[in-house]
Amino acid sequence: MSTTHTSTESQALVVGAGPTGLVLGAQLLARGISTRIIDKGSGPPPQSRALGIQARTLELLDVMGLAESFIDRGHQIRRFRMYAGARNLLNLDMSRNGSRYGFILHLPQGETETLLRARVRELGGIIEDGVELLQLDQDSAAVHATTRDRSGRKSWISADYLIGCDGAHSRVRHELGVAFEGQSYAQDWLLADIALDGFEREDQVHLFFRPSGLPLACLPMGSHRWRIGMPNVGDRGGRPPSFEEIQELVEQRAPRRITITDPSWLACFRCQLRSTSTYRSGRVLLAGDAAHIHSPAGGQGLNTGMMDAHNLAWKLALVADGRAPNSLLDTYGDERIPVASNVLGFTDKFVRLATMKDPVKRVVRDTLLPTLTRLPAVQSRAARRLAQISVAYPSSPLIQTDRFRRGLAPGHRVPDIEVRTDAGSTRLYEVLGHGRHVLLVSSVDVRIAIMAAGLDCQSDLVEVVDSKFDAPGRWETRRLGSFALVRPDGILAVRGPGKNIDKLASYLWQIAGSIHPTCTAPAAGRSRPPTSAISMHEDHPAGGTDSIGPSISAVPL
Repeated sequence: MSTTHTSTESQALVVGAGPTGLVLGAQLLARGISTRIIDKGSGPPPQSRALGIQARTLELLDVMGLAESFIDRGHQIRRFRMYAGARNLLNLDMSRNGSRYGFILHLPQGETETLLRARVRELGGIIEDGVELLQLDQDSAAVHATTRDRSGRKSWISADYLIGCDGAHSRVRHELGVAFEGQSYAQDWLLADIALDGFEREDQVHLFFRPSGLPLACLPMGSHRWRIGMPNVGDRGGRPPSFEEIQELVEQRAPRRITITDPSWLACFRCQLRSTSTYRSGRVLLAGDAAHIHSPAGGQGLNTGMMDAHNLAWKLALVADGRAPNSLLDTYGDERIPVASNVLGFTDKFVRLATMKDPVKRVVRDTLLPTLTRLPAVQSRAARRLAQISVAYPSSPLIQTDRFRRGLAPGHRVPDIEVRTDAGSTRLYEVLGHGRHVLLVSSVDVRIAIMAAGLDCQSDLVEVVDSKFDAPGRWETRRLGSFALVRPDGILAVRGPGKNIDKLASYLWQIAGSIHPTCTAPAAGRSRPPTSAISMHEDHPAGGTDSIGPSISAVPL
């Protein structure tokens, strides 16, 4: 017989321990937010599932101190190729994506989750597997969730905020009554993880178009293992293919002899194209597949969810800790809904390009693709798009726009440039690993202006570093103005000349909700007195105890 008891309250309850929920949970724990993570499953999936980790996601994993661990266990993809029969239409070089990670990393989802779970444990977190959300309700003070574990025991959890990272069939979204609008594709898709012989190199994805509109995709996974994917004719009702069926279809669709053996996973699935226009309802938020799902074409889904988590984590941490107004959470949906819409459109166009049957359209495709993609600018743009390096928030209400026409504009990703602290030269992403905003300055005059405006005595929000000018050809602060404020998720928030820091003050006011030049107005609900808002050259060695990278504990922003 099941019993009910009241669980300890927490600041955040994350529902779902997939990549999105684990990244969010780890980032919240690293920022000192008491966080519970529950998942109705039994742990990382035995199947490979989502494979592709794009460059922008690796950059954000770098900020977490995890990129190298992922790279050590993954398989690097350098090129993305498309063919019409045996004719090469596209040879996309991923080193043109503008990141130090000039590749796509293929890593089975189970291993991704294993690495992220290890980080959660390092931070003192616990993932409660086999715990299912049954019901939730909320009031002005908290969210109240009813859960059930494997034994049938029910529990009641109270949290300041609840985040649904529980996938396409999200119970959280269902409880909110939020519409998941869109449609499914007409055909089922077949998938097989196998051993394959037929390609000289294992660092290239191959996509073969067919006049029938039934393409074949071959994705290397390393160690001579490959994933084969293809649309199926008709409705199989979810019935997985036999290995013999896969062999026959590969023979029909591949323009060359490909030998496949040793299947480890055979699956059938129906692609969906759906999203919600509501990412927040009061104290409940949605992220990842709970908010948007689409075709796996281009390897965008896992990355979009993990980037949702990075965008939300620093905002939720500030709000949950009483150091930012609740309205800051609205900017999460403001920024990520357009990104999801763009991803859905991109993947849909990708599917339509690959499944094209009309002979006239195929001629246009097969003529334009090789012509356009030979241009370096087109190669770079395509690689950046696929790698999600081009994701930006130029229309966000949180961004302080300006009239400068040169350099990187507010709302865009800042590259991993060299900076200097009192401890010496380091990388921007190493400093972002401390969990705060980073203010890049170019001169002592800028520092004097900051102090004169009283911005050096605000909340523990910003760390100041010097930009470097001694590396020819490097991306420099001069291209931005005399100062540039980078958000914890690597996005440029505001820039400007040293004597005009009004926009910097305005941004800090918008974030903290209590910034005041005299430093006499404490934040509403603040549980501790304000300390230095702008930490002038504090010694925070990369990966040390004040980092949200490896071997860290909770640190305030």
